[in-house]
Amino acid sequence: MEFYLEIDPVTLNLIILVASYVILLLVFLVSCVLYDCRGKDPSKEYDSEPALATQSPIRLVVMQSSPATARFGEKVASTFMNTRAAANCRYQPTGYEHAANCCTHAFLIVPAFVGMTLLCRLSDDSWKKITAWIYGMGLCTLFLVSTVFHTISWKKSHMRNVEHCFHMCDRMVIYFFIAASYTPWLNLRELGPLASHMRWFIWLMAAGGTVFVFLYHENVLFVYRYKLVELLFYLTMGFSPALVVMSMNNTEGLQELAWGGFLYCLGVIFFKSDGIIPFAHAIWHVFVALAAAVHYYAIWKYLYKSPLTDLIRDL
Repeated sequence: MEFYLEIDPVTLNLIILVASYVILLLVFLVSCVLYDCRGKDPSKEYDSEPALATQSPIRLVVMQSSPATARFGEKVASTFMNTRAAANCRYQPTGYEHAANCCTHAFLIVPAFVGMTLLCRLSDDSWKKITAWIYGMGLCTLFLVSTVFHTISWKKSHMRNVEHCFHMCDRMVIYFFIAASYTPWLNLRELGPLASHMRWFIWLMAAGGTVFVFLYHENVLFVYRYKLVELLFYLTMGFSPALVVMSMNNTEGLQELAWGGFLYCLGVIFFKSDGIIPFAHAIWHVFVALAAAVHYYAIWKYLYKSPLTDLIRDL
């Protein structure tokens, strides 16, 4: 018995893009490990062990092994992860973590632009085109600003004012990205009278988040509360429109939307794990990329897919 699996061209290209992205990251990480560990002897003594109270669970496991292996493991661990920062300080990534933070989003700038162009070309009216432009710009801006900030933080950390400015922009753009991600669903699906207000309310929330970042970002008096409130603000913005979208009569695409949201929430674990898990922030970037890919697929398939796509597939 023979089975045939039909996959439309855009879906196939998206699968290839995600697979290529994952492979590139794996190659990058393996290259880092091989480059840094070459010529190192596990029996050789390295620096003395830091205090146990400051160590992550991964470092503690390494340090509980044999002395020679523990010293070697600690040296490798310190290469790929620094000690966790205090509650009122920002975590300082290692050089490899900086590189991973840059690459994980830099690889997606061009695909995001291509994806925006595709949605604009599939738009059959001006409202759809404006919506595609808003969503696409949110996607492109997120990856671009993130890449620029992490590059400056890595290579131009002495430019404190510039780094601080782009760090604020990196935080601000997340609010607008969340709003832009919901815009296609709120603009192109039929909503009730009350739910339709979410179209502008989510942008009002994004503006409020921007003001919050501008006033309290890395303020030494509010830094611990700022981090907590910031995380709660992101989650609130992510879940509030979802309640409206989930109540729509047309439920096509909502399963993909929920899966994307699940990936974002799962990634938050790594977002808050700097100094506990090596490359934690880069892993967070990967979850953002995968979740954005799932959401893009749902938007393309259920809101923008046209008969022309089926015609191309049949050729």
